Parts: sequence; structure tokens; C-alpha cells
Amino acid sequence: METRNNEKNLTAALYEWKRLQDRRQHPDGFFDKQGRWYPSEYERCECCDKIRSPSRAFPYSYNRHCRSVEHVANKFGVDVKALRRETRACSLVRKEVA
Repeated sequence: METRNNEKNLTAALYEWKRLQDRRQHPDGFFDKQGRWYPSEYERCECCDKIRSPSRAFPYSYNRHCRSVEHVANKFGVDVKALRRETRACSLVRKEVA
């Protein structure tokens, strides 16, 4: 049963990661008055603590991180290596089809 849930989570994580990469979906968050982007409480994970706070020079540091494989894997509770493997397989399939 756990394997089935993990496969579902991995599939959901892959789907969300692909949509984030294609900019068809955006991470949940907000902009402050200076135009810096911050993730919402729902979007924020432990991995976000390692990311530098946004500044005027780099206002999208969190946004960029929230589109990463590491963040999406943490958000869905799946192994980062497994999700990375699936993203590579997805990219290879797209290249073969194109």
C-alpha cells in the first residue's frame, strides 16, 4: 500500500515539476512592496531554509528554488533522486517524440 502511495506522490510531483518548469503553474507565494517574492506557508518546506533571502539584486531567489526538483520532492514527500530520475526519463521521452 505504501509503495502505491509513493508512486502516486512521485507521479504528482513529476506532474507539478513539469508544469512549474513550463510556467503553466506558479508556486504559491506573494510579492512584498519592493517586488521580492516569498513562498506562502503552504509552499514553504525545510529545504527553503537553505536559500538566501530575496534582495533587490535577487528578488526571485525563493521563486526559483520553489520550481526546483529538490523543493517539489520535499513538498510531496518523495525521494529527490527518484524524482530527478523521473524528470530525466520524461526529458528523454520528449526528445525522442520530437
